[in-house]
Amino acid sequence: MRTSGGPGGKLTCVMAIDPERKSAWLYELDLNGFILFRNFLPLDLIEQMAEQFRPIFLGESKRLLEASSVRGPERVSIDLAPYLKALRGPLDDDRFRRNPVVLEIVDAVLGSWRYGCTKAECPMPGSQYMTWHADTTDEDQEKPLRPRRITFNVPLVDINDANGPLEIVPGSHRMRHKDIRRIYKVPQVHGAKMLLHRGDAILRDGNGLHRGTPNLTGAPRILLDQTYRAIEDGT
Repeated sequence: MRTSGGPGGKLTCVMAIDPERKSAWLYELDLNGFILFRNFLPLDLIEQMAEQFRPIFLGESKRLLEASSVRGPERVSIDLAPYLKALRGPLDDDRFRRNPVVLEIVDAVLGSWRYGCTKAECPMPGSQYMTWHADTTDEDQEKPLRPRRITFNVPLVDINDANGPLEIVPGSHRMRHKDIRRIYKVPQVHGAKMLLHRGDAILRDGNGLHRGTPNLTGAPRILLDQTYRAIEDGT
């Protein structure tokens, strides 16, 4: 048993992950650059989160679609931090933002860390492919290669081939991507589409190459992001 809750969070006693299970998850993350959790969160929590998110989405999506977006046409990225601070509730539930299994893995991979952004990524009907990218900066590319950002993704809807699944290139987290344009000279990039049911989740290394894919349906695809960032050089 250990205390958890993350830096600055409430301390609660939780059972540590079974060592064999933890070792398998860490190997999966090191091998692929992501862990795919099946049936990880209860459906009643997902339904409560979706209900709380609905009015936030209705207001924010209209505003963001009218503004220019770096995410691409018909793609909405909603910063949830102001709403979490004001409303708390299901979107701030410990099982999402401070999940003890996730935090134990983040501890093992990042060492010292801090909470990053909490967002909802919502490709709308008609959205197309994003460019391949990693969640790293130019500054990161000058440092020794290691995980610096871990993202926990939780879908609020079932995600299939048609509604814009996230696509990740397995193993690409172990490479540097200074000249990402080179990927478009590769005849076939074998990305893995993250097809998820409500209750599933992903934990992924931000160094991995990934992109959003087209949403061919009539409804938005909603995927929550909770990021964790490594603390380096005492910052």
